[in-house]
This record gives sequence, C-alpha cells and structure tokens, in this order.
Amino acid sequence: MNIESLIKTLIEPLVDFKEEVVVKQFTEDAFGYVVYEVIVNKDDIGRVIGKRGRIAKAIRTICYAAAMKNKKKIRINIDHF
Repeated sequence: MNIESLIKTLIEPLVDFKEEVVVKQFTEDAFGYVVYEVIVNKDDIGRVIGKRGRIAKAIRTICYAAAMKNKKKIRINIDHF
C-alpha cells in the first residue's frame, strides 16, 4: 500500500463528504521530504484535525512509520476547500 492510499484510507471514515477527500503528492523538496497535501470539505476539517490536533497527529504518526519502512521522509499538510 502506498502512502497516498494509506492517507485516504485513514481519513475517509472520519468525514461526511468522502468523495471530496483529495490527496496530492508533490515531488521531494530540498530537504528530501515528499509532501502530501490533504484537502477535505470545510465542514470536515474539524473531524480530521480533532481536539488539539490529536487525530491529525495520529494520522501523521502512522504514515511516517509506513514511509520510514520504505526509507522515505514525508510531510502531511491538511487543508480544506
């Protein structure tokens, strides 16, 4: 499973507007990180981030661990429409 599909798998059960979840992968930046941009409906942003960012942190932790297994460094940015 690639990181992009893992992110989608983790986020889709949390949101009401599943068809509006978009995950974009960007090329490596100067520091060697691959950046993933997650875009959800503005009504779902609170569900994805969670109280004090706990859900977002958990999603990032799982994805970072999966990426490290493939010896890659990633960053995940969460935004809304």
